[in-house]
Amino acid sequence: MRDLNARLDQSVIEKLRHNLPLFDLSLLDLSTGATEDADLQQYLRFYQLPLPSPNLTVCAGHLEVGDNQIVTLAWQPTKAIGTVIIVHGYMDHIGLFNHLIQHLLERQLNVVCFDLPGHGLSTGRPGYILDYGEYVGVLESVINISRETFFAPLHAVGQSMGGAILLKHLIGHKTDYPFASLNLFAPLLFPRGWNINRWLHLLSKPFLNTSKRVYRESSWDKDFLTFVRDCDPLQASRLPLAWVGALKKWIKEFRKSEGSNLKINLIQGDADKTLDWKTNLVEFKGKFPALKVHMIKGGNHHLVNEIKPLREEIFAALEL
Repeated sequence: MRDLNARLDQSVIEKLRHNLPLFDLSLLDLSTGATEDADLQQYLRFYQLPLPSPNLTVCAGHLEVGDNQIVTLAWQPTKAIGTVIIVHGYMDHIGLFNHLIQHLLERQLNVVCFDLPGHGLSTGRPGYILDYGEYVGVLESVINISRETFFAPLHAVGQSMGGAILLKHLIGHKTDYPFASLNLFAPLLFPRGWNINRWLHLLSKPFLNTSKRVYRESSWDKDFLTFVRDCDPLQASRLPLAWVGALKKWIKEFRKSEGSNLKINLIQGDADKTLDWKTNLVEFKGKFPALKVHMIKGGNHHLVNEIKPLREEIFAALEL
């Protein structure tokens, strides 16, 4: 359980955002005792992310991708048997994936996480995106450095929009697909109430660039919802309407795509109030013949931050 009274100072966030070095395993190894970077230590503790130890190396830095600096963190246990890249969802960031990161480390896997442009500690206009292709370009950069730095095989896990990014990456790859396994938590295609939201976007587009953010009940973990709404300094208070246009592009591209015969492991809660998940499963099954679906009874949308009994079932469904 997170300490809801804990705080992460904005000055610490700005220093991390601007002072982290280029991501390289040799540049920032906190397991050596070189803890002069107290800001990074404070960030890790605030989000309850795994701390360095004699058996765990923690690396942090940024990647230069286009005009953005993409903050990237990696955890490397001794005797790792592979590497997992995590792709977070819309308005999420690395700090919200502590449960999944810890689970993967317990399975002796390296874990690589990054904040998408406009999310978390990465630079960019908060939440602004015109095309998911920009996110895929960032993912490619993370894949490249992970291949150079960490042990194979390489696996991928995506939550919500992170799942959509991984699917877009998959359908664009005809050869040399990098992942040995692909695990998707409630991947985004049609959100709930999509037709209404799309028309509201068309009506408001000439007048508004952003709208006030509404926090959805995306998990049964009330402490998590309270933390995101009231305590997390990396959350944006407004949503750029451009994301609706980007989602429209993704849906159109997905429906025109040939899909893929590669195996996909999809984990979906049947109490998801964010997605039109039943329609989405029909669409996914039509494009991916080798799709395997794990339904989580009572599971809400933000599966990596569900209550513990559900989370144990969810993580047990991962195929890595």
